Amino acid sequence: MEIVFFAVVAALVLGRLYQVLGQNRGAEPPPMRQPRFGLPDAPADKGDTDTPASADENGKVLPFPVKDYDGPGAAGLKAIGAAQRGFSAGNFLDGAKAAYEMIVTAYGSGDEETLKGLVDADVFEAYKVAMDERRAANAPKIEVIRLSDAKIVDAELDGKIARIDVAFSSDLADGGDGLRAADEIWTFERSVDARDPNWLLSAVRTA
Repeated sequence: MEIVFFAVVAALVLGRLYQVLGQNRGAEPPPMRQPRFGLPDAPADKGDTDTPASADENGKVLPFPVKDYDGPGAAGLKAIGAAQRGFSAGNFLDGAKAAYEMIVTAYGSGDEETLKGLVDADVFEAYKVAMDERRAANAPKIEVIRLSDAKIVDAELDGKIARIDVAFSSDLADGGDGLRAADEIWTFERSVDARDPNWLLSAVRTA
């Protein structure tokens, strides 16, 4: 699984920023708070966790315990759940969706302070270069019009480092009359023994 964010990937991220994170029209976004995801608000019952990883023929989400999950990244999610008490793939995915919109919006508005709390150092440096260039070009802000899909596609526990890949599909305002489709896989990671429950974006690649 290609998820390690080497320095060379920073250049690829910059390229994707111009291809995928289009230009936006619209009102100023509301103040943003960092999402806290991966852990439930209340203590988990006996360590069992749920994840909305499938749906029936009517599109209704079917939650089920991670211990019984056999979908994408099953082994990794189970390992993460075993190492991090109270881990919930469902809560993680909810937080990842919130983080996606916050990161795209923060990038598009040049909000470096928000980005620092949501991405790792390498991703932040790549985004900062791109934001500086956007400011110099007086580029319009980016707006997430619709986040149409978000799903876990892989996961692993590498020592103490948990990594989860999420595939996002969204429509972004491109500064013109139409929308730009964005289909990417974002990798989030954190140390399972860290006191901070938040995950950081560590890599971006085309879906």
